[in-house]
Amino acid sequence: MGPRNSFTVLTHVTVWSLLGFILLFYPPLSWNFSVPPNFWIKQSLNLLIMIGVFYVNALYVAPRLLFERNGKVMFGMWLVGIVICFMVIARVIEVKLGVLADMSKMANKAPKDPYRLDFHLFMIMLLVMVISTSLAMARRWQADAQTRERIEKQHIASELSFLKAQINPHFFFNTLNNIYSLTYSDIPVSREAILKLSRMMRYVLYDTLGDSVPLKQELSFLKDYIALMGLRLHECTTLEFNEPAPDKDYWIAPMLLLPFVENAFKHGSSTMQHSRIVVELEVGEGSLSLRVFNHIAHEKDGYQLDQGGIGLANTRKRLDLLYEDRHTLVISEEEKTYEVLLTLQLDREKVGQIVELV
Repeated sequence: MGPRNSFTVLTHVTVWSLLGFILLFYPPLSWNFSVPPNFWIKQSLNLLIMIGVFYVNALYVAPRLLFERNGKVMFGMWLVGIVICFMVIARVIEVKLGVLADMSKMANKAPKDPYRLDFHLFMIMLLVMVISTSLAMARRWQADAQTRERIEKQHIASELSFLKAQINPHFFFNTLNNIYSLTYSDIPVSREAILKLSRMMRYVLYDTLGDSVPLKQELSFLKDYIALMGLRLHECTTLEFNEPAPDKDYWIAPMLLLPFVENAFKHGSSTMQHSRIVVELEVGEGSLSLRVFNHIAHEKDGYQLDQGGIGLANTRKRLDLLYEDRHTLVISEEEKTYEVLLTLQLDREKVGQIVELV
């Protein structure tokens, strides 16, 4: 039994000990007369039955009936039936042990009607069933939430795989064509471009298998991408990029920034009119700020970030899941310009691995 299971068992034992004492054992101690020993035996048996019914309902009955389409009526019948059965069994125990007769003698009163309803015990049993049902519902909701989160992470992994598959052929071959052209005019630049492309492919294929990568690697990848994309720009397009210098070692989700930069090049480059692409990155004090600005080239048919890459919607999903309450994303679109402002809190340590769906 692991530490977590031991703590859970200890918690349950402590709660039941307190609940049994407060509801079943403490009130008789406040009475003005002593109670016979068989009374405590009766109370102990009642507590044991309550504990058994509590876990049977929480672990088996409620999960199987309460969440089924036609199971709510059966669960209601079970709830009423088990409360009635408990009250009957509790009364039988009380009669068999002679508790009523012994207590009447010690209190110098006439014996009470054995068929009367013990309202105090009835309310306690209702409370136990309500708590038991609430626990079952909470466990179900927690399991559903974990399942949704696991599916969402798998979805993110598949999106990342799709992004890799999309970048590999399209970007790879376009860049190779550019490098091929450079071999006729500028051999040193073509060699440097081949080196950058090699680094990028190694990063995409091998370094992005986890939930997070060192920020320096992500920034180096982004820098190489911008440099290679700059080779394709027409002289009408102006490119501005500042390379940040992180103050510490941080970790970030892989290829999280690329969709914004990728679409700036896709929709902001022009061969007919003057356009401008700006990529500004700042890193410091545990946070990252990204600003991507570009003019919208009118020769492009429609400006939608969802065309290509993993898209704005899926990128937002990644941010919401991986950086919940730790990021802000503001997108401003006007007639001729498009701007993305992203800030997020960076991780100081590496997070766990994700399951790669390829």
